[in-house]
Amino acid sequence: MNLGTRAQVRQVESEGVLRLLLLALAIAMPLMTLVYLKVQSVRLGYRMSEVQARIGQEQETQRKLMLERSRWQRDEEIQAYAVKSGMQPKKQSRLIQRAFSAADQREAKLRPVNSWEDLNR
Repeated sequence: MNLGTRAQVRQVESEGVLRLLLLALAIAMPLMTLVYLKVQSVRLGYRMSEVQARIGQEQETQRKLMLERSRWQRDEEIQAYAVKSGMQPKKQSRLIQRAFSAADQREAKLRPVNSWEDLNR
């Protein structure tokens, strides 16, 4: 009888250990799932911030390109109006001011020359 009670005690002890392991596993699984989800959330947050930064850079680049395009369109419209009305286009007047000295500009003001006359000679 002494052997029978020892076997029952060992069986009861092993059932207690198994129950303890099952309890630990039952507690650990949801915690590990929460940890995994939190890690994925942090990774997703980092990726989203990278994407938002890239979107901001693209929007800034697009804004600069649109400003440049509107500036060129405005300059072209000004030049077209100047040519149509017989005035000297804006870009050329800026180039003339930079290309010629002050003495040359004074002489040009005193004796204006029509460029069509020079081309037809």
